[in-house]
Amino acid sequence: MEKEKMNDIKLLGRLAQAPEVKKSQAGHVYTWFTVAVPRKNDKTEADFIRCVAFGKLATAMEKYCSKGRQVLVQGRLQVSQSTDQKTQETRYHHTVVAHAANFLHDPKFSAASAEAPF
Repeated sequence: MEKEKMNDIKLLGRLAQAPEVKKSQAGHVYTWFTVAVPRKNDKTEADFIRCVAFGKLATAMEKYCSKGRQVLVQGRLQVSQSTDQKTQETRYHHTVVAHAANFLHDPKFSAASAEAPF
C-alpha cells in the first residue's frame, strides 16, 4: 500500500516571468520561477507563488517556457526561516519545490501543448 503524501501540492497558473537556469557552486542546475494562480472566487486577483526546480526539469522549463505560459506544477511546500538583520524578527519563506510540470497553453501558439519528458 502506498504511503499517504502529506506534503503534496499542485499549482495551475501562468508563469510571471521566463525561467532562467543557474548553476550552484557544486555545478547543479536550478531555476526559480513564479506561478500566478488565479483565486477561485475572484478571477481578477491572483496569488504569486515562488517555485524552484532542479536538474532536467529546470533545463526543460528554460527551453520550453516563457512569460505567460500556462503550467501545472507538482511538488512539495518547503518553509524556511531567516532573521531580519535590522529588527531581529523571524521571517518565514514559503517555496514550492517542483518535481514535475506539464507545459500547457503557450500564448505564442494557439494550439501548443507539451508535457515535460520526465
